[in-house]
Amino acid sequence: MGMTRPLPQNSKALKTLQSVRLIILSLVILAGCGNPPAPKGKAAGTNYRFRHKESTLKPEVNYWKVNSFAPNEGEKEGRKYVRFETGGNFSDSTQTKSYLYAELLVDKTNAGIFLHKLNKSGPAENFSEPVQIKMTNSSGAELNMTSNRRWNSSGGILIERNNNDYSQFRIFLLQSTGIVTVEIRDSGGIIYYFRINAYGFSESFSKL
Repeated sequence: MGMTRPLPQNSKALKTLQSVRLIILSLVILAGCGNPPAPKGKAAGTNYRFRHKESTLKPEVNYWKVNSFAPNEGEKEGRKYVRFETGGNFSDSTQTKSYLYAELLVDKTNAGIFLHKLNKSGPAENFSEPVQIKMTNSSGAELNMTSNRRWNSSGGILIERNNNDYSQFRIFLLQSTGIVTVEIRDSGGIIYYFRINAYGFSESFSKL
């Protein structure tokens, strides 16, 4: 029966050294687990704040202003009307979505639309051919009209009472709430686009 040989002294020292190394390695690993690495894309020690920009709903504003025309001879006061101003754009064969300034005038008998290309101070467009007018309110209801009359010799589009377009136009605005988009096409292929806010029209129109 063989006898187990005792380990040499240097072998015992090697075993002890290996045990110490294992203990040190275990401590290093445990210390590392307590401090996980920073996520990718974010430097360690940097504090990022993410801000969510919330849109603030502004209260409704009545943009329909009550004004008066110059009085005729013998009149003390001119005829009243409501006026709305807005910006939009127009497109033709040479340019796309260029700036448009638009005005609407509404009195108790007629309505007028005045379109100014590129700047507010420019002359209103003077149409010699019929124009197609399409209006769409926030509910999806549409009103389509054709006008072949100018407001006056200086330009503008006349929506007159004689062909019932004025009544439809007025009722459409009275029954609409919020934004109404307007698209106007002339015989030359130019498209004019702008939006109006129907809020306040009823209140202002009642003062005429």
